[in-house]
Amino acid sequence: MKALLINNYSLEEIEVENTLEALQKIVGGYIETITLTQEKAVMIVNEEGWLLGFGLNPVATLIAGHEIAGPALIVGVFEDKFINIPKGLAKRIWMKFG
Repeated sequence: MKALLINNYSLEEIEVENTLEALQKIVGGYIETITLTQEKAVMIVNEEGWLLGFGLNPVATLIAGHEIAGPALIVGVFEDKFINIPKGLAKRIWMKFG
């Protein structure tokens, strides 16, 4: 599935396998999802990022509206499934932070 990976100040469009194991590998541990307001998307982060000593991710923090530690991945959602990131959302994020 197509996703946007946010590591501090870097953005990268990636293709990621839609499995729990693949998502956990990208964020470095157990995942937590943050619903992005007015979007059909979520931000996937490491739920223990602060405990594991991950540093502040400033771009993900601005997008989420609260502090995020470590890498973040944005994907789309449909019902209870992860899907490709909406193209319009990816474009808006790139224009603002890319």
